[in-house]
Amino acid sequence: MKDFIKRNMRPILFAASVLLTILLGIVAGIILVFQKGFPQQIKNLEDIKPVVMTTVFDRHGEPVRDFAIEKRLIVRRTDLPDVLIHSLVASEDRQFYSHWGINFKGTLRAIVGRVFGRDWGGGSSITQQLARGLFLTPRVSIKRKFNEMLLAIQIEKNYTKEQIITYYVNKIFLGGSVYGVEAAARYYFGKSVSEINVQEAALLTALIPSPNLLFNVFRNAKDKEERLAHLRNRRNRILQRMREMGFIDKVACENAMDAEIPTKPHESDAESLGDYFLEETRRYLESKYGDNLLYKGGLKVYTSLDRNMQAWAEYALREGLRELDKRRGWRTKPGLVNLLEKGEDIASIRLPEWRRMKLRTGEIAPGIVTAVTRRAAKVRINHLEGKLEASDAAWTKLPLTRILKKGDVALFRLLEVPEGARLEEKEDQRAENQPELRLGLEQEPEVQGAIMVVDNETGQVRAMVGGYDFSKSEFNNATQAGRQTGSTFKPIIYTAALENGYTPATVIVDEPFSYYDPKIDEIWEPRNITLDFLGPLTLRRALQKSRNVISAKLVEQLTPARIVDYGRRFGITSNLQPFMSISLGSFGVSLEEMVAAFTVFPNLGTRVTPYLIREIRDPNGHIVEENFPNRKLVADRDTAYVMNYLLQGVVQMGSGWRARHLEAPIGGKTGTTNDNTDAWFIGFSPSITVGVWVGYSIPRSMGEGETGSRAAAPVFVHFMEKYLEARPEKETSYPKPPGVVFVKIDGFTGKLWTPECLHPLNEAFINGTEPTEFCRPEEHMRFQGYYDNIPDTEEAAETGAVNQ
Repeated sequence: MKDFIKRNMRPILFAASVLLTILLGIVAGIILVFQKGFPQQIKNLEDIKPVVMTTVFDRHGEPVRDFAIEKRLIVRRTDLPDVLIHSLVASEDRQFYSHWGINFKGTLRAIVGRVFGRDWGGGSSITQQLARGLFLTPRVSIKRKFNEMLLAIQIEKNYTKEQIITYYVNKIFLGGSVYGVEAAARYYFGKSVSEINVQEAALLTALIPSPNLLFNVFRNAKDKEERLAHLRNRRNRILQRMREMGFIDKVACENAMDAEIPTKPHESDAESLGDYFLEETRRYLESKYGDNLLYKGGLKVYTSLDRNMQAWAEYALREGLRELDKRRGWRTKPGLVNLLEKGEDIASIRLPEWRRMKLRTGEIAPGIVTAVTRRAAKVRINHLEGKLEASDAAWTKLPLTRILKKGDVALFRLLEVPEGARLEEKEDQRAENQPELRLGLEQEPEVQGAIMVVDNETGQVRAMVGGYDFSKSEFNNATQAGRQTGSTFKPIIYTAALENGYTPATVIVDEPFSYYDPKIDEIWEPRNITLDFLGPLTLRRALQKSRNVISAKLVEQLTPARIVDYGRRFGITSNLQPFMSISLGSFGVSLEEMVAAFTVFPNLGTRVTPYLIREIRDPNGHIVEENFPNRKLVADRDTAYVMNYLLQGVVQMGSGWRARHLEAPIGGKTGTTNDNTDAWFIGFSPSITVGVWVGYSIPRSMGEGETGSRAAAPVFVHFMEKYLEARPEKETSYPKPPGVVFVKIDGFTGKLWTPECLHPLNEAFINGTEPTEFCRPEEHMRFQGYYDNIPDTEEAAETGAVNQ
């Protein structure tokens, strides 16, 4: 011992002098503190507001997204489990409940360890760490350490131990952008801090000295195993100290020490949902309340988002766009990335997308081609091997050897996932021993789309998807894009007609038609998509077949200016002009506006304004903003009911035929613009209105036959199938107003039915407008000729030949 002291006399004397100086400073500080009291900046610790993230909730009050610079959720002392408090005390401050701000034993231990080059832990008490985090800079100096001690004494003088440790756990940084134990527990373990167990508590505590240790493991750091081993040792030391202090017994300690450390955040298990909906919400909050309140104010934002409906909408749109894209064929440009050409080892390289993929039927993931023949290709996905048969790439109409080569990275759909296949690779697991996946070839669609779902009663937006992939394009085609509407605008024109003397049985002749427009000094000649004319048509038949000439004749009679007024009544604020081309939907309107306009029909004349946010509260629970349904009667109830019934006919007998099998009274309208540039379908049931738009970001043709019926309606149908299947109650009918009567007429002539008529139809009329003449056999036969060889379910929807 004497020899040891003799050899280390200088370090010992230095340490003693430092310790003596600190103790003298502390004594002087204590006197100063008790003489002058709290300094001005920390008179009330409660007034210090940490940066708190804004949380967005769905319609059921479940959190879906956080907006934050620092991800932090404030918890109360009653929410903190004992295992967490015990792990903090064991690791950071063993004398926490006995000292008055400064852990002298810890300080001495740290100083001596530093002198002899040993890591014997930090010397700061929990209270000192809190003081440093709240009021001091991270720069290490003797002055800062001295101030830290003084502030710790002041805090201890005015607050209880329970208050101090609660402030502490809400303040600490725990990796990435995660602050506070509640946010950390959710990020690392997928649970509230009140639910964590002893090993999870020890793990959180182990992160305090090096917060990014586990976060970097999640980011696939090269020294992942080394970091995990270091973190495991630190956690286990804390567990051992907890046992030594009597907080846990031997069995609990050993079990906790054997527990695995997570290698990916819990958030990675949750698929991204509602990106466009939530970005729209974020933009609104930012524009109204500013960045500071949005990212630091701890707002609670309660939205109208329905998770299930959002998931169905996203799936329906993505699948619809993929099917359309496949009809366009395989794209050879810009070509696939080839790893062999980049000098990569295709047997060992791991693609980043594999970290987030799920092993399930229907999943789409990138794979590496390891071999290819005309009949089949071998593909590596993670450590699994898959097989692509030529028949599962038949949509390309090309041999596999023309499409793929060894080393290519392409997209594949998991058509079959054998039992026993696992994504997690074990040390003794070899690819050749794994079951083989059955794959289908996919490609990323170039075409874009959007879908919006609105609750008819309230106007709350239940789901919104603004494009194929938010990570590739944040532009929201549902709210930000003004697209030509094509024939989806026609129901507004037909509503105007019904309110101005026309009925569903009014007959108008589908024939060549021209109109001289003096405003532009041009002759305008609309044409039908079939490039033919069908002669006399009732309004019902004209709408079902979406005849452009009939729509143009109606606008001529009603005047374009009146149609613009009706568009405004229906809530359309986009730039509508009083030109004849409005009859073909030639002006750009957003999907959001069109969906809102269509709510007039299921609501029997009442339009509801779509909104996403129901309520906003501050961190104290006070209401910041509250929104309620905005309902406005814009059309006569009787007229709206008749129009609703006509639109049901479009689904049952017209261009919306793909939705006819749905077990609900579905009404809707297709829309297609010049050269099949934009495809629309907007439909409704008694409870919701759903709009779909499909097209390219930079307008161009989607190809022959890609009408609203073929390109957009299937997306609506896929969504509604899921929605109606999940409905606890079957949707049956719309309440008929007393001013509407049903009369049996002949569907072709529009006159009252007689046994000689071949096309009976129970038609809806506003009372007093029903026909009075009976159908005559000779007249019926004259009309019949116009309908030979023209099926009611024709896919041809509409086009707008606009000379404007």
